[in-house]
Amino acid sequence: MTAIVMVVLGAGVGLGVLLTARALAPRPPSIDAVLAGLARPGHAIDAAAPTPHAELDRIGIAARRLVESLGYDSERHHQELELIGRTPERHAFDKLVAAVAGLLVPNLAATALVVLGISAPLGVIAMFSLATTAAGFLLPDLLLRDEAEKRRRAFRHALSSYLDLVNVLLAGGAGIETALHAAADAGDGWGYQTIRAELRRARLTGQSPWDTFAQLDSRLGINELAELAASVSLAGSHGARIRASLAAKADTLRGHQVAETEAAAEAATERMTVPVAVLLFGFLLFIAYPAVVQITSVSGPQP
Repeated sequence: MTAIVMVVLGAGVGLGVLLTARALAPRPPSIDAVLAGLARPGHAIDAAAPTPHAELDRIGIAARRLVESLGYDSERHHQELELIGRTPERHAFDKLVAAVAGLLVPNLAATALVVLGISAPLGVIAMFSLATTAAGFLLPDLLLRDEAEKRRRAFRHALSSYLDLVNVLLAGGAGIETALHAAADAGDGWGYQTIRAELRRARLTGQSPWDTFAQLDSRLGINELAELAASVSLAGSHGARIRASLAAKADTLRGHQVAETEAAAEAATERMTVPVAVLLFGFLLFIAYPAVVQITSVSGPQP
């Protein structure tokens, strides 16, 4: 009986070791991952097939699994991650590092106070640790959203200038396809690289450039691309109508950019009123304090 139990226990331990080794062993990339890498914005379709885990080690993959085991959905920020070119494994690793840093900061501060002879309540330290850990876990999401919004704003600027160039080429007598590709080759930066890659993808796959732009909107969340594709589709295949649609869209983008710039300037001006008001209040206190002290000392009771 004892030998049977030992055999069963040994088999269980061996099975656990095998499952653990298979979970930690690197896996070949799936076809979905390879296709997603080929469709990544800013990369040409005929470029070498990307290796999804080339930039990440096993720690990043384990970090993603750990974060997903805590109930966090890694696909929640799929558009933002694809927009800035960051993998879910890297984002999960950043979240874990920030959470650990948030956990250590209050404890290190409490340790320093104890070394200095100042006692700190354990309950307060525990509450601060939980708060900073949660803040550290959520901080990468906020930074990711802010960086993605900056990328979208930069792409809108690039798209506006690109449409202006297309209109100039169309006015000079160039064809639609020639104008689209020549205008995309005239600029630099991430926005123009993405437009060039999408145009090349449309040419190799036989799709319309406007359909490709609409698909790019679904991946990046840039609504202006879908609006551009819809307006050009309504214009049909006539060059004059397409030119008018592109000009109208470029004017609309410029109007939005001017409105955003004016709103940012007004917000900066309003924020500047706070330090100016604080300086004015301090200056008034600096001037009035001697007079108030002199009045109170004169009007006080005499001995």
